[in-house]
Amino acid sequence: MRFPGARRPTLLQAQRWAGTLTAIFAFVACAVSGEMGAVMVTLFPLALAGASLGGARFRGRAQWAWTALLGGALLIFAAQVLAGHLDVVLAAALFAELLCIHRLWHRRSGRDEVILLLLSLLLLCAGAALAAELAFGFAFLAFAVSGTWALALTHLRSAIEAGRGPAGSAALLDSRRIATPALFAGLAALALAGIAGAAVVFFAFPRVTIGGLRRTSRHAPVAGLGDRVDLSQHGTVADDPRVALRVRLDPEPEGGPRDLAMHWRARTLSHWTGQGWRSQGAAIPAMRLPQRGPGRPSAVLGADIEIVGSFADGVVLTPEGWPVSVDFRRPGSPRPPAQRLYRNGAGDLFYQPVDGNDLRYFVAVDRDEPDLQALRGRGGQYPPWLAPDLEVPALDARVQALAQRLGGGKDPADAVAAIERWLGTALRYTRELPGEVADPVADFLFVRRAGHCELFSSAMVLMLRSLGIPARNVTGYFGGRRTGAGYYAVRAGDAHSWVEVYFPGAGFVRFDPTPASARGSAQEGLRARAVLLWDGLQQRWRAFIVEYDLITQARAMRRIAQLVDETGRRLAGKGNAPGGRARVTAMVLAVVLIGAGVIVLLRRWGGRRQRRGSFALTADQERAVRLWRVARTMLRRSGMETAPATTPRELARRMPAAGEVAVLYSDARWGFSPLSASTARAALKRLRAALREQVATDRAA
Repeated sequence: MRFPGARRPTLLQAQRWAGTLTAIFAFVACAVSGEMGAVMVTLFPLALAGASLGGARFRGRAQWAWTALLGGALLIFAAQVLAGHLDVVLAAALFAELLCIHRLWHRRSGRDEVILLLLSLLLLCAGAALAAELAFGFAFLAFAVSGTWALALTHLRSAIEAGRGPAGSAALLDSRRIATPALFAGLAALALAGIAGAAVVFFAFPRVTIGGLRRTSRHAPVAGLGDRVDLSQHGTVADDPRVALRVRLDPEPEGGPRDLAMHWRARTLSHWTGQGWRSQGAAIPAMRLPQRGPGRPSAVLGADIEIVGSFADGVVLTPEGWPVSVDFRRPGSPRPPAQRLYRNGAGDLFYQPVDGNDLRYFVAVDRDEPDLQALRGRGGQYPPWLAPDLEVPALDARVQALAQRLGGGKDPADAVAAIERWLGTALRYTRELPGEVADPVADFLFVRRAGHCELFSSAMVLMLRSLGIPARNVTGYFGGRRTGAGYYAVRAGDAHSWVEVYFPGAGFVRFDPTPASARGSAQEGLRARAVLLWDGLQQRWRAFIVEYDLITQARAMRRIAQLVDETGRRLAGKGNAPGGRARVTAMVLAVVLIGAGVIVLLRRWGGRRQRRGSFALTADQERAVRLWRVARTMLRRSGMETAPATTPRELARRMPAAGEVAVLYSDARWGFSPLSASTARAALKRLRAALREQVATDRAA
């Protein structure tokens, strides 16, 4: 146990701690990108712990082994870069991490500390190239403060060693009066002032964006948007609060609802496998999107969609309606888009290439969808290309009988509406997965009578096909939560499945048999709110820092000029009338009076603080108070209850083992006797041993 009130660090200790903190924050700036891999992310803290605990014994030894290790790593990284298996920026970040680890294990002089700072700066630059997101911004801020500490202390150490020599500088380097809290606070304030000045230059200096330097992130396939659905899985569907889409609608929904009740279509799954669905056909380049019918769209909705890189799988998600256009061009950018649009036979939209970065595109959809009345009387003559959506697998006889009872002999539109209504009211929604069963749809309809959205949609598709009505399963998302950053966040837990039914002359029309109250996810917990808050902060960071360019700068300057002009006109009044000047005078007078009041309060508070300072406890008295508090806690844990008013002498009479602590406390607190930290720790150690002996004796008795 280390007793509180330890001494300040020496100059050398403070320099080493500051350098270590700088390296840690530089590593964090790289690690937050998520691209360094679990092995390299785990290696750094393990190596840092090893260097702190046992680095002094290995310092200067086995240099040939370190050189061979670093040389081998450099050759491996270079070979992977040349083979195209590793990005050059990521390779540089990994090698910089190994160099930092090497220097942390070999820190003997001020020169080694300078090299460590330079390597930390290199690691920070690599982190900026990997992912300059909000987490990197926090790491950069911490790096700036700790780096200022390390740089100042390293310079101070070099100046002392150069002026006094090795023998004369030992006393100052081991002094505990230099690395004071006031020094660290002043250096931190200096670093923050420098960052504030840099921020002013960043926002005011004309911005120039250099194209062609965007990196390609590693892409990982995404569950939920795949080309198949498996209904034989075990467990429970869990809510995932991670943001998958960021959506801005034009026009905005009426009333600005908190939750958006909208389907986000991803892809079609038409082929039944017996335990689920799989997609059909390959995609071909889409020169233009087909129109649903004659005439121009009458109700167009524009959706500015940004799909998060970790959820990008080459699928273009579209809102409810018939997609009219998809545009990948960035607003204000004259460069052509890197992505190309593709479309398969089912009408699903895709893009290439898929690089794993966040992708932003604009989708326009025709929302003028036909209602049930408009779908009646269209007949049952379907084109040959709908054969995959009419395939009827071997079904349980009860499924076919139920379909006939609900929709047999009716108009296709009425049959679809009847089956949708029955499924949504007669069956219960649950997130529990059925597991391995011979027929998941029959089990859902007649045994469990409860299931998740994929079972609802699968049952409806198979029942409609048994009636000769073309239908298919569709996957995507449902919902959207409005954020403080002005967009709707569609989360991974909003993954959903529904049905599309074909009607001659109208095309495929959306139906959703899942109960409306169970669509999407219900994520109201602390974690879900924290994820949305963090995502909103990330977007503000990207808008004002990462994607800050000349166009954004011009808009910001124009807005500031408008605010200044508007403020001046309101303060001066219309036509600079006397009433306006009077308001300005009154406001200035109010500001002066408030400032004077604040100054008076600060002076009074400062005087009281000085008066209180004359009665402040000495270091030994503060140590005595802490000693007494720790001792009472130990006694209370051993079973001896003490009242707040119990004096040390009373406690010593009740418990002789506490006598030494009581004497030390009384002499130091009231008799102004010295009390060192080592004496206090020794007294607590003896008290703990006595309490253990007493507990053992009581148990034996």
